[in-house]
Amino acid sequence: MPSCPSGHHSTADDFCDVCGLRLQTLSVPPPAHPPTATPPTPHRAPPRPRPATRGGPCPECGTSRAGRFCEECGHDFAFASQSGSHQRRLSAPDSAPTGVHWRAIVAADPAYYQYMVNQGMLDPGRISFPSGGKPRRVNLQGDRVHVGRRSQSKGFTPEIDLGGPGGDPAISHIHAVLLAGPGDTWSLLDPGSTNGTTINGTANPIPRNVEVPLNDSDRIYVGAWTVIIIQKG
Repeated sequence: MPSCPSGHHSTADDFCDVCGLRLQTLSVPPPAHPPTATPPTPHRAPPRPRPATRGGPCPECGTSRAGRFCEECGHDFAFASQSGSHQRRLSAPDSAPTGVHWRAIVAADPAYYQYMVNQGMLDPGRISFPSGGKPRRVNLQGDRVHVGRRSQSKGFTPEIDLGGPGGDPAISHIHAVLLAGPGDTWSLLDPGSTNGTTINGTANPIPRNVEVPLNDSDRIYVGAWTVIIIQKG
């Protein structure tokens, strides 16, 4: 017997005499087929996870590897594994010196320090902004310039040393590395610093172990108050 989709009781056999909807004819579904027995699936043990690959110790100082550069002595694992390919890149015809000089101006930036305080990333009661510090100039030479703090136990001093008395307390031993490229270019790499590296006032740190090309007047922020201004020419 036809029925109303809304459940009304209708005496008509085509449209509901209560709501006007077309009546539906109920059909009796065919009997369901009995379920077919499915043979049990043989139990298989899950694959055993493969052990994680770990880098070997640093060949220079024996420190466990945590990234591209050794945290203690600055050894470049990629440079060693490429068997001189990085050096060949620097000496390629298109990377001949053009007389362009790059330098870094290193200073304590009060605005950056205040930003870190406002973000709750440091306690001004325990870490105070240094007074009387003067900017210093570091010429970018060679194939890389390390940014960090000295390791007395390993006898390593980075080219841009931000440690020592009155130094920035939020700097890793190898916090960042400036890498020379073809055509008198430079790039920035963070090998895995504890507090990260930002550039030009962005909130998010640059990715670890990824080279970021540098331009004239770029501002690199590291630690609690340090700014490194890149200058070209």
